Amino acid sequence: MKTNVKNLTIALALILPAPAMAFIISPVNSDAAATLFAALLGPDSGINVDMTTLAFVGKTTVGEEQSATYTGMNLVPDDGVGATITNPDGILLTSGHANMPTTNTESNFSNSLSQPGTGSNAALSTLSGNNTFDQNFLSFDFTLAAGNAVSANFVFASDEFPTQTVTDIFGFFVDGVNNAFFPGGALVSNVPQANFQSNPVGSSRYPNEYNGFTPSLTVTGLLAPGLTTHNMLIAIADTFDSIFDSGVFIGNLRSTTASSGGIGDPAPVASVPVPATYALMAIGLALLGALRRRSAV
Repeated sequence: MKTNVKNLTIALALILPAPAMAFIISPVNSDAAATLFAALLGPDSGINVDMTTLAFVGKTTVGEEQSATYTGMNLVPDDGVGATITNPDGILLTSGHANMPTTNTESNFSNSLSQPGTGSNAALSTLSGNNTFDQNFLSFDFTLAAGNAVSANFVFASDEFPTQTVTDIFGFFVDGVNNAFFPGGALVSNVPQANFQSNPVGSSRYPNEYNGFTPSLTVTGLLAPGLTTHNMLIAIADTFDSIFDSGVFIGNLRSTTASSGGIGDPAPVASVPVPATYALMAIGLALLGALRRRSAV
């Protein structure tokens, strides 16, 4: 009978969903450029980087780190309201602090950086048409083994959503051209609000401080023709002021072949267990319990 119990246990392990990985954000405070770059790349990325060109700007002071690596982003709303938000493992760049509460504590959460701050980002200021503050970026020169473009998956999150008209901004620049736009053509910021899943203040709907999250989006940037070496700049900053912070979770950077750049359709929403799955779990556990009781007789 012990053999039967063992066999049933193995069968249940094969059919039941695996436990979800915890969402872990690990602030980076040393060797930031290399650490972030390594976490940004997807498996077999096909991207060859000149490491001498790797550049990073962001606070790394312990306790107010502006950037982080993250794993296990599979955010299922605990109240059943809204979509599950997933994204490949990667890096978090913010206009404030990457080390934040795991619940939404306030509607205007800000971790103003100690002075001197990280300053303005010229590319984002030009893109937004406004002054920028608290820049956080990673850039490098690269070549591709194959393909004519690079692509990544990202989730933009903001504490300026849904109340602020001031817009933090994210840019994904390839050879000086930004490719980060929402479907419909808007720049990636805290508007339009229809692009976001709400994470109300005082709730733990999603285990993070930000008031709103976009779904996972795919961004693709075409390489400029005629160049042998290319440049990438991934950047985020505040506009107008240095409060009400935002962040971008971005990962799985890889080479690809594309006919155009920009944002593709949202990535498929990760599935969650449906009632039939829970019923199957209950049946399996009941059978296991019965066999154990029988073996004990």
